[in-house]
Amino acid sequence: MSEQNVEFVLKGYRAFVDGDFERIAEMLDPDIEWNGLDSDLFPAADREEVLEVLASRFQDGYRLELERCVGVEDQVVVAFRAAGVEKDATDDRPLQTRRYFTVGRYFAVVTIRDGRVVRVQDHPRLSAALEAVGLEDE
Repeated sequence: MSEQNVEFVLKGYRAFVDGDFERIAEMLDPDIEWNGLDSDLFPAADREEVLEVLASRFQDGYRLELERCVGVEDQVVVAFRAAGVEKDATDDRPLQTRRYFTVGRYFAVVTIRDGRVVRVQDHPRLSAALEAVGLEDE
């Protein structure tokens, strides 16, 4: 089961890279719960909010570099780097050289049931995400 779930997460990653938000929407449970790092300040995001954030990141030109996917039963630990584009505001050429910069690293535990993502829990470090599924960082 865990290998299938890793493949499922990879399918979602490829859908984001392709900008295929219809496919992403199909992969999300209607009652998905996405919990950020600070649930006191930011309540869990619902399906529409998740799709809006992902579409916004795609429109902003974010590049995602998937570093790790580790499946444990119905959960998958994901780790990736996000990079954005910085344009030179003084250069009006349409094909100007763009600089990519790292926005940050992201770690989460994705829970999959019945072929859909039902929950995502963000974590501050890879070790915390691995620990949440009963594993230790190497």
